[in-house]
Amino acid sequence: MRIHIYRRKGESPYWHAQVYAGTKRYRFSCLTEDKTTAREYARQRLEELKARHNRGLIGLPDPVRMSEVLKRYEDEGAPKLRPASQRRTLGIVAQVRAWFVAGPLHDPVVASVRPDDVAAFLEHKRNGGVCARTVNLYRATLHRIFRLCVRPWLLIPSNPVSATETLREEPREPRLLTNDEYRSLANACAEHAMLNLFVTLAWETGARSGELLQLEWADVDFQRKLVNFANDPLRGRQTKGRRSRTVPLSDAALQALKQHAAEYKLSAPQSPYLFKHMRPDRDARPGDRIESLYRAFKQAGRTAKLVTLRPHDLRHAFVTRKLAEGVPAQLVMRYVGHADLATTLRYTHLVTEHLRAVVEGLPLARLATL
Repeated sequence: MRIHIYRRKGESPYWHAQVYAGTKRYRFSCLTEDKTTAREYARQRLEELKARHNRGLIGLPDPVRMSEVLKRYEDEGAPKLRPASQRRTLGIVAQVRAWFVAGPLHDPVVASVRPDDVAAFLEHKRNGGVCARTVNLYRATLHRIFRLCVRPWLLIPSNPVSATETLREEPREPRLLTNDEYRSLANACAEHAMLNLFVTLAWETGARSGELLQLEWADVDFQRKLVNFANDPLRGRQTKGRRSRTVPLSDAALQALKQHAAEYKLSAPQSPYLFKHMRPDRDARPGDRIESLYRAFKQAGRTAKLVTLRPHDLRHAFVTRKLAEGVPAQLVMRYVGHADLATTLRYTHLVTEHLRAVVEGLPLARLATL
């Protein structure tokens, strides 16, 4: 292992280096006209080459930088997520790249990333006004990326994110609609056919937004009054629990689907989807599946004076309503697609009126109408 510093006469004014690591010879420019600086630069490069050579002797891969790790995750890890989760995760990866690659760390070797580096990134986001819940989402995504670096990629021995703490989150209580509030919301959606069907199905089935928006006409059995929420990754369809389920439809849901089918199933633009774009959009053509109705939903909520309402609140309301009606929790769990009963029970919320049962002895069926 030795270093030879030299200049090429009549060519570049910069010093060049020739070094040996093992049996290999390496030549490179030191990009400086100062010999002392060039020698120090060559020494550092030699140390890197020696480390690389030693890793090769024991079968370890070459050092990998954060930019390569993030690119590999985008190519291999992110495509395995559900479409909505994939879009959110890729947005987070872009933020991570801005900090670790283009930011103050200057694209470090992944093995050199320490818990303090991760904590500094999360603190930067927190100081920038990002809420604790979103910061924890950044942390979870980083944890997933570095976990892959440990195994199966075998790039590092341990996960640096594990040594950082999650932030305390203030739990957000869902907005549970009364029947009158639901009717107000439905009236606010009356002029938006796709949103109107979405709200009706969310209220009547308790299905997740992503499950509803990926429905195709082939999933609806009008004769048997059933709808199938399919988990089929090959067609770009995934449920959160990675399990398909078929559930019966209420009369209100079935009637809404029949009316929607009569008007839109065979009308142009032709499409297999229940929720389709009728006109060209920025990222979609007529007939493409609608990816999100969130903005339209929030606008309808403001019109109905339900400013804090979110689409997922309709799922909370469904579970709470059915349990208050006396439906066994195990059946509700199967209907909405929860993996275990504990998850279903976390979705139940007692409003003040329900607590009257403590002192007045009201039956559950009566509570469902309050």
